[in-house]
Amino acid sequence: MIDKNSIATFLNDVSKNFDNFCSLYNPSGKVDTQSWNTPMGRLDVTTSSGKVFEKAGMIYCDLEIETPPVLAEETGQKESKAKILVQEINFYPVSPLIPRGYIELRANITDKTILAGGTDIFPYFPEAEEDVSFFAEGMKELCTRHGKDYAKMRKTRAEFFISKYRKGKVGSHAGIYSFNLEDKDFDFFKDMAETFFKSYADIVERGKMKPFTEGDRDLKLKIQGLWAQWILLEDEGTKYGLDKGIPPEALLGAILPPNATF
Repeated sequence: MIDKNSIATFLNDVSKNFDNFCSLYNPSGKVDTQSWNTPMGRLDVTTSSGKVFEKAGMIYCDLEIETPPVLAEETGQKESKAKILVQEINFYPVSPLIPRGYIELRANITDKTILAGGTDIFPYFPEAEEDVSFFAEGMKELCTRHGKDYAKMRKTRAEFFISKYRKGKVGSHAGIYSFNLEDKDFDFFKDMAETFFKSYADIVERGKMKPFTEGDRDLKLKIQGLWAQWILLEDEGTKYGLDKGIPPEALLGAILPPNATF
C-alpha cells in the first residue's frame, strides 16, 4: 500500500509546481498564505494575484474524517475513519480568452489507499475549440501512456460536472476524473499533475497576449457567477467540507472566483 508520506511528498512537489507557475505568470503579484488548525486537521491555502491570473488558489488539507458513505460504497473501504489528503488548484485568468484551469488530487487512506481526482479547463467562450481539443489530446495521451480508458474517465468527469438546475455542463468536459484509483495507479496520478501543468502552460502562452474587450470581460464575470452558483449550490465536495467544519474562508477563499456578476 502507498504510505501517507509518499503521497504527501508528491503533493508537496505539486505545491512547488503551483508556486513556480505563479512566479512565472504573476512575477510581481501579491501572494497570500494562510493556515487553519481545525478539529479534523490542518488546512493550508495559498492565493496569488497578478498580471496573468487575477486569482490562482491552492488548498491543501490533511484531515481525519468519517469515510463518506457514498465513497465507502464506491471504493469498498471498510474502516469508518479515514485519513484524507486533498489538494485543489484553480487558476482564474485575467483574460477571458484564457480558460480557467483546475486540478484536484485526493487520497483516502483506511484499510487501503484510494486515490481520486481529475482535471479540466473551463473556457469562457464556446469558440475556444482549439484549447479544448489541445487539452483533450493531452489527456488522451496521458491515458494511453498508462493504459487507461480516456473515454470512460472523461464520461465520469462530464456526468459529475453538470448543473441540474441549469441543465448545462460545467467546464469543457475535455478533462478526466476518477473516484477509484489504486496503488498501482500512483504513477498515472503523478503524471496527471505533470500533464496538467504542461498542457495548461501552453494554453496560457497562446492566450495571454490576445486582445480582449470590455464586453468580453463582462461575459467572463457572468460566467464566473454561474460557476460560483454551482460551487455553492451543487458541488457535493464543497457542501461536504463546509458541513464537516472546514472554515468557509479557507475552502471558498481558495476555490471561488475573485469577481463575478450575478
